[in-house]
Amino acid sequence: MNNPHIALLSAVHANDTRHNATLRSQSRPTDPRLEQLIVYRAVLQHLLLQKAHYDHERELELRRLERFRSEGANERRLQIQEQVLKKAQGMLPGIVFKMRNEVDKLKRFLDIDKEQELRQLDTTLYDSCVELLNNCQSSLENIN
Repeated sequence: MNNPHIALLSAVHANDTRHNATLRSQSRPTDPRLEQLIVYRAVLQHLLLQKAHYDHERELELRRLERFRSEGANERRLQIQEQVLKKAQGMLPGIVFKMRNEVDKLKRFLDIDKEQELRQLDTTLYDSCVELLNNCQSSLENIN
């Protein structure tokens, strides 16, 4: 199953590696706002990957449960599979809660920057954060 969020994160991660190497090679200190933007981006990338993983895990376990039911598995096996499905589903609310909080924090952080000074300091980083923010918001809207 191809997940567009995971593909995007892979592409962003490749750019981040090059970007971080460039930042380290510069002799001048970086702007603390850029460092904060890097932290927000890393946290949101991690949460988006976690959400994608547990969404996939939930779908996989649900299909497995349906298959067991159609094959006429015994009651004990069905109960165990239902528990596995509940554990996978149980991870999502915490991840979604954290993601919503981080999305709100990043939005506020970007809203403070009215003259887009951050974008002028590092266009690539700023654009990747805005794109990641949009992907997180669409992922949160598509909660099953």
